[in-house]
Amino acid sequence: MTLTKESTSLFKSPEGEASYYAAYDKVLALWDVPYESLRVATRFGATHVIASGPRAAPPLILLHAMAISSTMWYPNIADLSRDFRTFAVDVMGDAGKSVPSRRPKNRSEYTRWLLDVFNELHVEQADVAGLSYGGFLTLNFALQAPDRVNRIVLLAPAGCFVRFRLAFWLRMASVMFLPPRAAFKSLIPRISARKDAAESPVFEQMFVNLLFGRAHLGVWPRVFTDEELRRLSVPTLLLIGDREVIYDPQAAIRRATRSIPRIEAEIIPNANHFLTFDQSVSVDARVLSFLKQ
Repeated sequence: MTLTKESTSLFKSPEGEASYYAAYDKVLALWDVPYESLRVATRFGATHVIASGPRAAPPLILLHAMAISSTMWYPNIADLSRDFRTFAVDVMGDAGKSVPSRRPKNRSEYTRWLLDVFNELHVEQADVAGLSYGGFLTLNFALQAPDRVNRIVLLAPAGCFVRFRLAFWLRMASVMFLPPRAAFKSLIPRISARKDAAESPVFEQMFVNLLFGRAHLGVWPRVFTDEELRRLSVPTLLLIGDREVIYDPQAAIRRATRSIPRIEAEIIPNANHFLTFDQSVSVDARVLSFLKQ
């Protein structure tokens, strides 16, 4: 596919871009399996993909959380790529190494972007897993392109089943006037249950993006209607941490199981929003048992 339009930088300056890419590569050095760094041409620009696992294995598309990039899968990739050809995709317009020529502006355009990625990777059908905003994109894609999806895994999906808690927004607002580093450190316990999260290179990468990036996502996560959820035709796994603070995890589980025809849903103990980081071993095991059914 031929790229159109001049690429639009996701960074405030060349120096900021260099700092971010250095932080990205520092986390990618923790990727403890062989990988390929791919550039996939789409109608929205060049999409960066980290490919791992046996080439002949079934494909598994991985979509990351907002502002953190595909490197967030480093604790999970050894397990997930053992029996799958994993493609960790940097979401167009968000943090990462994808370079937009224009940014998707609505749910349909995000679907068209992902269809381009599938086509350029020569993936006819795949399992798709997403965390947070990636979960929102996963559910959206399964609804709009069900013929390209085998199964989906929704990991603490953002805004799909219930609204965000007011307390979460108030907490976000309360740190706006703190110095950037202090504000970010105060927010990490709201998204991760691990006591060592603040020292993790992946959260340092997230902080560098907040300092120097100017990513813009065209669609804010929203609650899907009952009618939309009833139309979801593919087998679905929903996992949410018991310490989730962005929304009520039990309410999300109840609505999802009431509305989606073919769903398995569980609460993961001792996990906050980034459950793939907080409880990587148990989350990986549950995801793989579902995908191998």
